[in-house]
Amino acid sequence: MSAAFPLKPEELESGRVVRLMSIERDEFFRMLPGGAGLPLVHRGETVCGSGWALTAEVQPSLNIGLLSLPRLRVQIDFVPADAAKMLEFMSRFDRHFQRGGG
Repeated sequence: MSAAFPLKPEELESGRVVRLMSIERDEFFRMLPGGAGLPLVHRGETVCGSGWALTAEVQPSLNIGLLSLPRLRVQIDFVPADAAKMLEFMSRFDRHFQRGGG
């Protein structure tokens, strides 16, 4: 399980996980194979893998003073909603897209 972003009971029950990420669309799709594994089928804003489908939607940038952060809403649907597979996938996904700071 991802310690930074544990899955909520409603996510496990519905089979849907939503993340609001500070990353540009092109960079996200370039990095996705490392975070989701292969094989992937990529059509437009939707990517499908074994037992999951992911949709990415560009959101307005987050502006804090002179700082502007890109935002991307990422929705991952798991079919069927298998808690063990969801936890395994999201652990890898969250770890891959985690960024250091400081």
